[in-house]
Amino acid sequence: IIGAGPAGMQMAYYLKKNALDYIVLERNDIGQSFFSKFPIHRRLISINKKYNLFPEEEFNLRHDWNSLLSDEQDKLSMTDYCDELYPEADVYAQYLADYATHNALNIRYNSNVTKIGKDENGNFDIKLGTGEKYKANILLLATGALRQNMPEEIEGIELTIPYEDVEHNKEKYRNKRIAIIGGGNSALETANSLSDTTIFVHLFVKRKIQLSHETHFVGHTRAKYTNIFDMFHLKSLHGVLNPRIRKITKLPNGNLQTQHEYDYPDSKIPGTLKLTREYDYIINCSGFKYTHLYVFDEDIQPEMVMNNKFYALTDTWESVNIKNLYCIGTLMQAIDRKSASGFIHGYRYNVRTLSKILLEKYENTPYPFESVSVNPFKDFLNKLYTRFSIGDGIYQLFSFLGDKLVYHPESSCVDWYKEMPVNYITKNLDQNLHTFVLTLDFGFHHYPNKSSLDFMRPSDPNDTEKAAFLHPIVRHYYKGKMDEFHFGDSLLGRWDMVHADGGAIASYHAEFYNWMSTILGLEEVELTEIGENPDYEIWGKGHHN
Repeated sequence: IIGAGPAGMQMAYYLKKNALDYIVLERNDIGQSFFSKFPIHRRLISINKKYNLFPEEEFNLRHDWNSLLSDEQDKLSMTDYCDELYPEADVYAQYLADYATHNALNIRYNSNVTKIGKDENGNFDIKLGTGEKYKANILLLATGALRQNMPEEIEGIELTIPYEDVEHNKEKYRNKRIAIIGGGNSALETANSLSDTTIFVHLFVKRKIQLSHETHFVGHTRAKYTNIFDMFHLKSLHGVLNPRIRKITKLPNGNLQTQHEYDYPDSKIPGTLKLTREYDYIINCSGFKYTHLYVFDEDIQPEMVMNNKFYALTDTWESVNIKNLYCIGTLMQAIDRKSASGFIHGYRYNVRTLSKILLEKYENTPYPFESVSVNPFKDFLNKLYTRFSIGDGIYQLFSFLGDKLVYHPESSCVDWYKEMPVNYITKNLDQNLHTFVLTLDFGFHHYPNKSSLDFMRPSDPNDTEKAAFLHPIVRHYYKGKMDEFHFGDSLLGRWDMVHADGGAIASYHAEFYNWMSTILGLEEVELTEIGENPDYEIWGKGHHN
């Protein structure tokens, strides 16, 4: 494993747990070096929510976005390190150091990998800056963000201050005019931090800013950084602009001048408006790149995607063109730009899943599953509802990871495989077997002309196929056909308790029973009003919506 950040540590934990021969090579003298520097303004955007009403460990991990996984979760949770919803980065760095020490992970520090090749047997040759060499059958890149993105189309971009060099001491920017290039979280984090001491901050964005509460993608702009939008639209000199920056020039007085332009194709006189503006400092927050081809020999350079930002990966995170090379951590978002694969609370589950895939592929250890009887049907449904209600991996990686249930009518049992990549499941289906795929997903795509803020009540319980908020979906595959059933949404993300009075919000459950029992070849349950039916005990007592 190259890199001892959260992903490298998480994979090392699972490899050690399974008694595999591994080593983690880390170029710095500490494993959590990224969080010793980033984010520059020292507050994480991953939440640290301690109090969640329910006792289940899995459920509470849904709201703990920073802890790594282990069999001793009660001893190694970030929620024990601080109470703040958004922790300080230094506190998280300490948590990661403690995780590595507690688990005695095999990390070699001050080991900078300078060259990667392959020998005649297909094994990796890994050379360190010291001249030392390692050989590996399987190589996992956990290298994270490697370098600042420098927009090549902007002449003079080298005159800007890269995000990684922004001084945390804001005195440098006091009473100054600041421009920031970028529209992501690092750009808005910087704008938010500097806006109280500067003359003005102008945010230059390349395209429309996407807000995470609208897209439900955690990597888009987070609401905690959107104060600059208020200041812009409430007329306080700060601004958010989307010009095309052509050139940055240093003037004789030391100021920086931008040459930028706006297109007006729908104007009465279509054309381009060209402007200049002076700033004391321009900060480049246009993101990072996660690839470093220079470290690979020319004959094993991995293919890349997204303007060379990420490596191109298969559905199991293997390089599409370099056999036995896998990418873990934030690199996993190359195949998931919808849920949370780019963040710790997402990729910790991807890493756990990949460790099982590696064991199956290279160690002849089958992917684990549980054999579950569908009789009594009530007990099977209870297990299904419980999984949707407390499962953490399928919750964080909605639509991307799912559970696979393969039904065997002769034994009335299902083989239940947890947290597999959905694309991997569907591409490898045995069409002669009844297969169910369980996921959680949003449904806001049914309402393209509405803001997510228009939804402040449960979706229509009589039309659950158009449920907007996160909700369970069960898909059934057989003989080349697919059918699916959507649950209603839930304020607390629990489906193992219904309203005691039954009624409309619970009405779809009877439909689900009959849908599922028909596929399984069981007698129909014939439930109509949940609140009046003795089978209500399936969920226990309680309320939710």
